[in-house]
Amino acid sequence: MKKVILLIFLLNCIIGISQTKFPFYEQIAFDFYQSTIIDSFPSKKKITVYPYVTDFHLSGYVFSNPTCLGITWKSNKQFKEIEAYVESQRNIDSDRFELDFSNLDKKRFQIKKRAKGNYPRLYITAPNKEINRTGRIFVNIYENYENQDIIYHLEFNDKGQIIDWCREVNKIIRTY
Repeated sequence: MKKVILLIFLLNCIIGISQTKFPFYEQIAFDFYQSTIIDSFPSKKKITVYPYVTDFHLSGYVFSNPTCLGITWKSNKQFKEIEAYVESQRNIDSDRFELDFSNLDKKRFQIKKRAKGNYPRLYITAPNKEINRTGRIFVNIYENYENQDIIYHLEFNDKGQIIDWCREVNKIIRTY
């Protein structure tokens, strides 16, 4: 009986340690956005945010090439999601499944449970690494308006610290 309890304890410790291998890049990016970026580029309306990974990782938004950070690749094919991170994040029991909004400024943000709501909306991509380099990790934050997308590119080191960031504005032109 003691061996069974010891085995269960050891397995829980190993599983707990393996789940915390990566920092929660999206949470770090959101906290930086909330504390620094929103002050530099305020929005006229409340920004709609989503707590769950299935909603803030919108499938229609692919990783955008961070050219304003000096990345000269012609396409985003040189970037790849961190597969082990994304796989562990899909588990509902993961520490990285839901963003922590405990310090959220209610005057600037509104929380919606599902990926619906008024403009502007905030989406965050999964962390991506450059394929042929090590250590450079990028996350995009999309501030989605009806007629434009504002993309904030954040560069991280492997410890989860933000090294650099920049902003791009893309106008949306609809033809009918």
